[in-house]
Amino acid sequence: MKKIVLIIFGIIILTFAGCYDPPSREKQGLDYNSLEQLFKTSDRVLKLKKLDSDLSFIVEENEYFSFKFLVLEKFKGSSSIGDEIFITFLKSDLNDLFILDEKLETFDQTFDQNDYLFFLIGRARKNVFPKELGGSLWYKNGNPSIFQIKNNNVNIISKKNQLNSLDKSFVEILEMSETKFLNLVKLLNE
Repeated sequence: MKKIVLIIFGIIILTFAGCYDPPSREKQGLDYNSLEQLFKTSDRVLKLKKLDSDLSFIVEENEYFSFKFLVLEKFKGSSSIGDEIFITFLKSDLNDLFILDEKLETFDQTFDQNDYLFFLIGRARKNVFPKELGGSLWYKNGNPSIFQIKNNNVNIISKKNQLNSLDKSFVEILEMSETKFLNLVKLLNE
């Protein structure tokens, strides 16, 4: 009897000690004013490189695009280096993306061969979505939540109105090297 009680008690302790309290949905998918706020509300934060596989599909009269990426580095979440993950966009959201480096330009939507840092939110995949996407749908977590890493510089990809009114903390990211930016993101996980 004592062994059973000890086993049950041990399971309860391990269960609660290892619990992950995910961010509330009400705090996700918003326009953010700080990198810390964006990090805390994201389910996964990953450095990614785009692979050649893309999907386009229509679900419930909405057009979607999903891009396949390779995980290069994990900052938050359960992904591992070398995993492949699809990130899904509504076509209308994808068409609204701009990139800010030295100037504001329309984003070409290719996710070319540069590396990207994504702050993601996950949702359970409904059966109406393609099976290739896996068990979860991964979306960008609001704005700005996509950062392009190109030639040791960091560029921000987001909606035009968000890029025109970026908080000072995000503007400072544009002046950082890749290493400094990634180290800043790592510090947020401590």
